Amino acid sequence: MSSRLSFEICRALTQLTRQLLRANERETHTHVLAEGRVYRVVVTLEPVPAEQLHEVINRYL
Repeated sequence: MSSRLSFEICRALTQLTRQLLRANERETHTHVLAEGRVYRVVVTLEPVPAEQLHEVINRYL
């Protein structure tokens, strides 16, 4: 990921992830309307392997 997301976006994505996991879903496709346009949204959840956690955490420091 090259750009940093705002706290609000990260929080919304965390909530979405929790809802998907509770529904036993790892992927979803939908369309949303924002600023007068329709956008296709695809979300895929991919667990981070334990050996990569250090690298992921360092991205946020």
